[in-house]
Amino acid sequence: MARSSASPMKIALVTTFPPSSGDLNEYGFHLASALRSNPSVEAVIYADQTAAGPELESFDVRRCWRFNSLLTAFYILRRVWKDKPDCVWFNMGFSTFANTPVAAFLSILTPFLVKCSGYYTHITLHTVFERINLEDAQVRFAGAYRMAGRAATQALLWSGDITVLLPTFRQLLLDAYRVPADQVQYRPHGTFVDSRIEAVVLPDRKQPVVLAFGYWGTYQRVEILIAAMKEVLREIPDAVLHVAGKDHPSTPGYLEGLRNQHRENRAIQFLGYVPEEEVPAVFGRARLVVLPYTSAAGTSGVVHQACQHALPIVASDIEEFTEMAREEGVAMAIYPRDDSQALAAQMLRLLQSDETCLRMSLQNLRAASGTPMPGVVDSYLELFRFRIGRQR
Repeated sequence: MARSSASPMKIALVTTFPPSSGDLNEYGFHLASALRSNPSVEAVIYADQTAAGPELESFDVRRCWRFNSLLTAFYILRRVWKDKPDCVWFNMGFSTFANTPVAAFLSILTPFLVKCSGYYTHITLHTVFERINLEDAQVRFAGAYRMAGRAATQALLWSGDITVLLPTFRQLLLDAYRVPADQVQYRPHGTFVDSRIEAVVLPDRKQPVVLAFGYWGTYQRVEILIAAMKEVLREIPDAVLHVAGKDHPSTPGYLEGLRNQHRENRAIQFLGYVPEEEVPAVFGRARLVVLPYTSAAGTSGVVHQACQHALPIVASDIEEFTEMAREEGVAMAIYPRDDSQALAAQMLRLLQSDETCLRMSLQNLRAASGTPMPGVVDSYLELFRFRIGRQR
């Protein structure tokens, strides 16, 4: 039976979700928060199973799938058939559901199977396979992986509408897979604020704390940053490096090895995984954020969090960062990747110049103000209503 047009639109958001620390759980939380605050939406979250702690209050969470399971598609489909939502919205990358090849590939078929069951399906795709550096990702059998990656991407494109988070990602998919132009759309990542920031109030940050935040061990590595910190400490002896986040699933033990190696170095502190409620305090203590990436397959949530917290950014010269700076107006000090001396020089330039830091902080806060998450989600909802209306 068709749902009344006056009824709230029922959306099933498929995502990792706190207290799980799975890939994209923070982004899933902020999508769900924006949906929860919208009276025209009834949102249910199809989340990954976790033993990390109690559920967050005021969210309708149904933990119906398990990371690395071969049966993820079946479990999600069974939930969809039971709940009968108007829209099934996937928040995902290529390793969100699994990091073993067979389980990952089978899980990526889930949106296509949901569509075949007669439900409107939308995917927010955070990574594009063609931009994955397989060497950085430490992938064996790269040829087979490329074939599987293209097949997985094609399956996602057969599933319905896709949103990507950089304009070049959209063009890449249109060119490589020859899909209709209106099927693949670009939307900004969004910042984790509820509305536009009307008044600019910058925190007083005098302590020279450098923050690095992410999933470490593949294309995000700490070694170059530690080498650069040695140069920084020669001129700023009280500088401190905070390394926040956890190992990438492909490199278990990476951070623990570095922690043991630098145990006696008080200028380097490993914070571990940071729960969502503690993130503002971690960014609030920092003077600047450094992104020591060697490559990337998607946009960076850390960039948007740094902007939200009015922090200057030092980033490697990979294409994704230069595009974000150009398209979203983000202020970044760019250094050539793999050049620790150049990285140290950029860090020193900012740590020793209050004026430069202030200018970049203001620019990044304004960039954050331009794309608050509720406004980004509203653009999704407008599309969902249009597509669902055409299906009825």
